Amino acid sequence: MHYTTIEIDCQQFINNIQILKTYIGKLKQNIKFCLPIKANAYGHGLVGIAKVSEEHVDYFAVANLNEGEVLRQNGIVKPILVFGAFADEQVAGLIKHQLEITVSSLYKAELITKYCKSGRLKARIHIKIDTGMNRVGVRVSSAKSLIDFVVRQKELELVGVYSHLANSDVINDEFTFRQIEQFKHVSDYVKSIDGNVICHLANSGGVCFYPESYFDMVRPGIAAYGYLLDMIKPECELARIKPCFSLKSMVTYFKVVAKNSGISYNHTYITSEQTRVVTIPIGYGDGYRRALSNLGQVIMHGNKYTISGIICMDMLMVDIGYEGTAYVGDIVVLIGNQGTENITLESVAKLCGTITYEILCGFNERIPRIYVNNSKT
Repeated sequence: MHYTTIEIDCQQFINNIQILKTYIGKLKQNIKFCLPIKANAYGHGLVGIAKVSEEHVDYFAVANLNEGEVLRQNGIVKPILVFGAFADEQVAGLIKHQLEITVSSLYKAELITKYCKSGRLKARIHIKIDTGMNRVGVRVSSAKSLIDFVVRQKELELVGVYSHLANSDVINDEFTFRQIEQFKHVSDYVKSIDGNVICHLANSGGVCFYPESYFDMVRPGIAAYGYLLDMIKPECELARIKPCFSLKSMVTYFKVVAKNSGISYNHTYITSEQTRVVTIPIGYGDGYRRALSNLGQVIMHGNKYTISGIICMDMLMVDIGYEGTAYVGDIVVLIGNQGTENITLESVAKLCGTITYEILCGFNERIPRIYVNNSKT
């Protein structure tokens, strides 16, 4: 085992989902809940998070065939929507593993139809609509013709139609309202053909600020993992959502270092007095950002210390001072709580000049994910 671990509080994660579902249910009934678990479940662990949450959600969403295949191989049976594009040769795998396929063009719809005809198969399809993100999706002006084509093919089952909000983290945003309105036109058309088609638009921002975007299903990703927007008011029920992710390591080496000694590469940190320095086995090879050199903090024995020197590929060093106390094997918190001290993911992201998503997704598989039940709520 790596001395460094990512600890997931399963009960807190489930609490987050239930808080979101309760909040949504008060505003609109019978809304399906799709949990995005792409990018290794936002760094929380693809299979582990799927197993923890499967009984609490209606759908999972992944980025590609590989993620969906891994889930099926590990016994996940809930519907899985693949958001991303697919190569021609991946159609077979998508259908084999009963994954729901995103289609954004007539060419892809025809490709799937042809494959299904050759094997007397059927594919479950979601059509992606571009309402202004300008990333992927059929334009609103062309949506009806693609919908009509899919509906006519007996080999294709139109399960869903969806789009994605670009500015939903902004309250009362005019562009977001325009996106919702555009999607409503498409939704109304689809419902006139088949009322069972699932129309879905709301991401985390949509869930928090735009109940008009709920339609038939919501897809709150980052909110489910416990990270919400600054605009959430403390009295709002959603403010009870909390992170379930902690990053922990331990002291593996301890030494006394003389005054005016350099620490790590290029000696960007120089000791100001004779002091005690500990080594912690995590580095940029694990996804802990090198940008945190001489800036990031850790917690040991309930005290915060700043990282000393450049973060290495596999380890980092911390000057704990002449009076500091540490022993080999002591627990070190890099994200999370210890005693009365706390290091938030948001603070780490701010130091790196990025967003929480990027920090979470950057932690690779070298760090084991451990699933525990720590929550008292």
